[in-house]
Amino acid sequence: MFEPKDLTVYLDAMDSEQHSERLSYAATFAKLWSAHLVVAYCPQDIALDLYAGYVRGAAIRSFLDARNEWKVKSEETLRDLIARTNEEFEITCELRICEGELGESLMLHARHTSLSVLGVGRHFERRTGVLDLSQDVIFASGRPTVLLPAGWQTHRLPEKIVVGWNASREAARAIADAMPFLSRAKAVHLVVVPEPKIIRLLGQDPGADISLHLARSGVSVTLDRIEGRDAGRLMMDRAREIGAELIVMGAYGQPKVSEFVFGSATKTLLSSSEIPILLSR
Repeated sequence: MFEPKDLTVYLDAMDSEQHSERLSYAATFAKLWSAHLVVAYCPQDIALDLYAGYVRGAAIRSFLDARNEWKVKSEETLRDLIARTNEEFEITCELRICEGELGESLMLHARHTSLSVLGVGRHFERRTGVLDLSQDVIFASGRPTVLLPAGWQTHRLPEKIVVGWNASREAARAIADAMPFLSRAKAVHLVVVPEPKIIRLLGQDPGADISLHLARSGVSVTLDRIEGRDAGRLMMDRAREIGAELIVMGAYGQPKVSEFVFGSATKTLLSSSEIPILLSR
């Protein structure tokens, strides 16, 4: 089974309190797979500073000096954290300062590795950090992305996984991208909400064929057909019920963080998720 040999973890200067846990989470998998870890650090863009527009006259110089001092200290702190991570996990890890990078240039760090890790938990309407403006592009990288909620136990490897299935191309891609996780899991629950489109595609036994595909690959899979209308919410509820450590789902359409194979999954649901989500499209 193919295992990733390089990963990217994105760190936003405005989420410095989450740097340690996000880095540890990515490093745990880098160690498991003997993979190289790229740390893509996004300094705060002055254009996104809520107070920058109020600075006038002589205060501008003081404001810029204070920002530069904070930037230097932040990078020094991060370099120390990376050095400790290298030693603790015995991995190779590099820091890339993404100064002035937005959109596609920021996305390329993810495109050049097998998997990326990105934090969630902040309110998407509060666009105060570089990654707030670039999450839609991250999902256009052609690589799977794990969204890590704040406060997650970083050394907790996913042994129970919930996979959303609706027979779409994006869902199939998500399963293929998640195989390094699925192949080592102790229990994988394939959640199917039998909507009319799925019934038309797969008959009265939706999910059976993809379950057999996973079983042939050595994945211990349980097929859960759940009646309801809000597929995204039902999948989240199932994940909580079984104590899942990862949810796998496919993103669809234009690369917007609010649009999923399960159209009922909303921005609020994503930002409040207590469980890591692996997205792929």
